[in-house]
Amino acid sequence: MIKLIITADDFGYSRLFNEMILELIEGKAVTSTSVMIDEIDSGQKEQVEKLIQLSKNHLACVGLHIYFKNTNFREEVERQFGKFVEVFGFKPSHIDIHKTDYLKEGYPVIQEFCKRRKIPCKNLSLFGEDIMNTDGLITTQDSIFNGTGKSFSEIKEWLGSLQDGFYVINFHPGYYDPESKSRLNKEREMDAENIRKIITSLREYDIELVNFYDLAASF
Repeated sequence: MIKLIITADDFGYSRLFNEMILELIEGKAVTSTSVMIDEIDSGQKEQVEKLIQLSKNHLACVGLHIYFKNTNFREEVERQFGKFVEVFGFKPSHIDIHKTDYLKEGYPVIQEFCKRRKIPCKNLSLFGEDIMNTDGLITTQDSIFNGTGKSFSEIKEWLGSLQDGFYVINFHPGYYDPESKSRLNKEREMDAENIRKIITSLREYDIELVNFYDLAASF
């Protein structure tokens, strides 16, 4: 059976991005999101509470989207993990990295942390096999597929190539936010549209939607 995790990155980056992510989770179109914990502010309190409730209702898992702003990698992983638990009241379902800043230096630190804590981690060998260490790591066999910026025909071609196993497709959905400095701002509504199109194609490819908890349970 093909098991697919549809994940929405960047929760916390913008209330307008959050709004779309929550709508997609409620519509059972997204099974996972990852949080930029340092971007959460008081204006997002209701959205965070809603995400917590959706997680408790098993509609989506919630991971930690680590954003390295310096080279204190181990300290930052521990700090952001602790802050996530403080805000959400539970451990993240998985951990990944925001952008590719410090990818080769910082991602191995995230991987080691995930091994120690037995937390799933995204397979980012798409960005270079030399950063991927699968020994003892809970992750997918294949790299994530980055759906952002792809046409739906490209996404369908990828879906049609899948064999039995776990896969992750990564998006950055959101409503357009004129105040956001995100370089992906304009692509976010297209991402949401493509996510909804994937849902209508699941039966065609005999795909089951799952999340990172399901991936962890398979190990």
